[in-house]
Amino acid sequence: MKERRNIRRWEFQPFLPLLEAETDEILGYVADISKEGILLFSTDPIELDKQFSLYLRLEDLRHNALDENITEERICFQVESRWVDLDVKPFFNRTGLMFVNLSTELRDIMAQLTRNVADKLAWDKFDN
Repeated sequence: MKERRNIRRWEFQPFLPLLEAETDEILGYVADISKEGILLFSTDPIELDKQFSLYLRLEDLRHNALDENITEERICFQVESRWVDLDVKPFFNRTGLMFVNLSTELRDIMAQLTRNVADKLAWDKFDN
């Protein structure tokens, strides 16, 4: 059975690359984000129930004008792959990634990022 969440999330229009911390290789692209996790689009299948150490390059966020005050190099975090399926376009795999062990500070940063995305780069998927 697929796991479905009813948490407010926002869809990215230009996808942001999500990189593996150990290899600096792109795992996939952030398709949408919530306070609980990320929807990842990737060309390669992602192993289910696996933990990953990932990061977003803040350079990509600055480039997309999400926040002019970003000065650090990256946001690093842990996720676990929770579900996988094919996108409508069969060349993309969709993977639900849940944040794991986020500190209060990092959770606040991700919440702020989510708000910035909603304001500047994405459309709100839910009408409230």
